[in-house]
Amino acid sequence: MLNEASHCRVRLVDLELPLATEAVATVLDREFEQPDDEQEVILTGSGERYALRLRIESRPSGEELAAIETPTLSLGFQFPGQLRNLRWEAHPRRELNTDQIEVDVRATGLNFRDVMYALGLLSDEAIENGFAGPTLGFEFAGIVSRVGREGGQFSPGDEVVGFGPSSFGNRVVTEAGAIAHIPPGMSCEAAATIPSTFFTVYYALHYLARLQPEEKVLIHGAAGGVGIAAIQVAKWIGAEIYATAGSDEKRDFLRLLGVEHIFDSRSLAFADQILEQTGGQGVDVVLNSLAGEAINRNFQVLKPFGRFLELGKRDFYENTKVGLRPFRNNISYFGIDADQLMLVHPELTRRLFAEIMALFGEGVLHPLPYHTFEAEDIVDAFRYMQQARQIGKIVITYHHGITRAQPPVAVGRKSLRFPADASYLITGGLSGFGLRTAEWLADKGARHLILISRGGTASSEARAGIERLQERGVRVHAAACDVTSREALTGLLTETDRTMPPLKGIVHAAAVIDDRLVRNIDSQQIRSVLGPKVLGARLLHDLTCNRELDLFVLFSSATTPFGNPGQASYVAANAGLEALAEHRRSIGLYATCIGWGPIDDVGFLTRHEKTKEALESRMGGSAINSAIALDALEGMLLADRSGLSVLELDWQTLSRFLPTSASPKFRELAWHAGNADSQEDHSEDIQRLLAELPDDELLAAFIDLLKTEIGEILRVAPDKIDPNRSLYDMGLDSLMGVELMIALETRFGIRLPVMALSQSPSIAKLAERVIQQLRGNEEGSEESSDAQARRGIVAQAEQVARQQGVEASAESIASLADDIQSAAGTAAAGRRSD
Repeated sequence: MLNEASHCRVRLVDLELPLATEAVATVLDREFEQPDDEQEVILTGSGERYALRLRIESRPSGEELAAIETPTLSLGFQFPGQLRNLRWEAHPRRELNTDQIEVDVRATGLNFRDVMYALGLLSDEAIENGFAGPTLGFEFAGIVSRVGREGGQFSPGDEVVGFGPSSFGNRVVTEAGAIAHIPPGMSCEAAATIPSTFFTVYYALHYLARLQPEEKVLIHGAAGGVGIAAIQVAKWIGAEIYATAGSDEKRDFLRLLGVEHIFDSRSLAFADQILEQTGGQGVDVVLNSLAGEAINRNFQVLKPFGRFLELGKRDFYENTKVGLRPFRNNISYFGIDADQLMLVHPELTRRLFAEIMALFGEGVLHPLPYHTFEAEDIVDAFRYMQQARQIGKIVITYHHGITRAQPPVAVGRKSLRFPADASYLITGGLSGFGLRTAEWLADKGARHLILISRGGTASSEARAGIERLQERGVRVHAAACDVTSREALTGLLTETDRTMPPLKGIVHAAAVIDDRLVRNIDSQQIRSVLGPKVLGARLLHDLTCNRELDLFVLFSSATTPFGNPGQASYVAANAGLEALAEHRRSIGLYATCIGWGPIDDVGFLTRHEKTKEALESRMGGSAINSAIALDALEGMLLADRSGLSVLELDWQTLSRFLPTSASPKFRELAWHAGNADSQEDHSEDIQRLLAELPDDELLAAFIDLLKTEIGEILRVAPDKIDPNRSLYDMGLDSLMGVELMIALETRFGIRLPVMALSQSPSIAKLAERVIQQLRGNEEGSEESSDAQARRGIVAQAEQVARQQGVEASAESIASLADDIQSAAGTAAAGRRSD
């Protein structure tokens, strides 16, 4: 009700009973005469006043952490487009298949694939058919923690390096054939530089191209991880190396490696220069990572019977046109995706990886130079690669652990085990999360389950669930039973006392969802919602309070402390469950009441996708997997805790939907959110600025806002940014431009095309354009939006060409414009799909 009363302020007052009329009048007079911001208070006859506070569970101490086993934590994002969206996510620990290995990760290699995927510039299509699938990270080094039955040559404690999905995190599960032992004396950080780079290069140059001694090979981006690995492999083979790199620093580094023929990868002039140095003959092999017009320039330098090795993906998925004329000279073209190779040809993968690691063991090959980032600085690492600043490899390490996982779940090393000679009753246990809880009880040893619901076994879901349990040797007594009927419950317990082992535990998961605003609620709706939860729980308590139960679990909702609009009856029912749990605990009986956030994979939300999306949008976090939820329940039972909620939320997002968010009740939560994430919703401030500031002060304010966003992307302090200098001169490229446009959309609620950066290349000019669009009076034109977009993109492409010192033809400018337009379109499509 507090969140639905927009026309007035509501205060909830709870009086200690019994109280004399005079005492009631006294405490209420004082409450009315001395108003404050409190919205929910308790008044006692002795004059004491209490107010509610939502508390955040404190982080365990070092000793407590030593006794805690965390879930599997991996890197993910809710929405692509901005690197600030990267976050650590919790997942249930997986059971191993016979040929799988679990590894505690010590170091993870970062690849440009990860950056592109996080920015929304690489679709799921580009990586979903690979070994790692649509996840972040696919190479790592660490220590074996568990081995499947067919783990072969690996044992717990072995130091290994290899490939695996979601390899940014504390542990990874992968195939035994995808890893190898780390050579003696090599650190995990150094080993993590090996898998993707050397495997890709060895497969491309040695296996596919059959590179021979004294042949000439052109290696693009040779100062990067793949490039340095390629130089090592080419030297081992005895080939003559031609290389490109994008900066003077990187080209100097290549000279230190002994490379003599070095060119600028940011200029298309490399082709003419190579032809000049080779007397017009060119090279035998090209290892390519460039896109667009550079493809045609590479074909120009290939000898007859040359081999073109394509490492990039962008031209594939943009369907870039390549003419067939170069192939008249018996040229071979290989599209290389080592990630897909590992999935489709695992035996070949195993053999080639073993050959590579043998070369490391012999000292022929050596790990790459690398730059390390701690897991807590993961966004900085992605930005460092986005700006192409690294020489060699970027490696993520975990010396300080992972401290920002969402949601914060911890499970005790001591696992729950329920006795096989006892029975457990689950209300609402024949569908959804109740049925999943029954299966969890079976996982923990329970072998006699009493499952009841209003519909009994009428549904196919109920029958399938019973069959699954019975196949595991679980005895199931399933029945249709009205949990609000004392007679029905008494009859059920009488029957199961005769036919089942003693009842030792109850899980009350029954619920009815019937959302209505308070003004539309009637007595029937109140009875239908409160009955199954509150009356059902009370009857279960009354009928079993004299039994020796070791489990009495009540399923509440994480929305109860917030007061979800439209759910007044549901919130009241859950508050009743929490009160009953506290009553049982006060008289020495077992009770655990747990508030669930949205459950992702079973139950009501799987049947109501729009409701799920609305909840996720309102809470600012994702629904949680049922396995993670039940792991949290296990932790609460082991710790004998009650009254906690399990959910993922973003307070900044949730508070926008709650009129009561400013209440002191949420002060601690708001403080934690503000310290965890300094970003704020500036929409109201922006509207105030537009309404109140004169034009010159408004422009200055918006320049400061843009400097903050651009400083975040460029990793430059805002006060060091010249607002009148071209963004391109400061190092902004088209990839960063896409991220900047998404950041401006998020902050200002407007959508600017990437070409706006060409039309307004300085911060000052861009700020003027943002203000114009916010005011709704941006200058129009009879020219179509598509034509404007094309003109702006061409202008940006011409500027990029000038920066690179390229004498660019109209055709090459058009090709570069296509690349920029496609990148922007891919990012926008990724956001729309989310």
